[in-house]
Amino acid sequence: MRRHAGRALLAIAGLLNTVPAIGAVAPQGMYAAYGIAPAGRDLEVVLRHRAVLFAVVGIGLLVAVFRPALRPIAVCANAISFGGFLVLVIVGGPVGPGPVRVAAFDVAGLVALGGGVALLRDERAVEQGHLVAGLR
Repeated sequence: MRRHAGRALLAIAGLLNTVPAIGAVAPQGMYAAYGIAPAGRDLEVVLRHRAVLFAVVGIGLLVAVFRPALRPIAVCANAISFGGFLVLVIVGGPVGPGPVRVAAFDVAGLVALGGGVALLRDERAVEQGHLVAGLR
């Protein structure tokens, strides 16, 4: 049960980091999510690239749900992704409601990520124990 719940929480975190990838093909959604107005092609290209990077990080975690050996790096990458935006919002001074809304999703992502890690922390030790026991 813990294993399934932990994997589900990691999958939720991965999906939360993957959803913004829609902005790579539909930049209007990005502008709406962040509550900003289009400010030219240059900014759009940067935001679309950012959306692609979110997809890479989120998909990495979704793969790691089924590949425990990949979890440490995938969890770290997602934690940096979620936490980095939060830090920037906090130290950057007052921001509009769009970035605050996005930050709330990042908090949810960090909670899901932390919960998933906590529930799965013994899984790898158990798998290694079975491996060692099988070698005897």
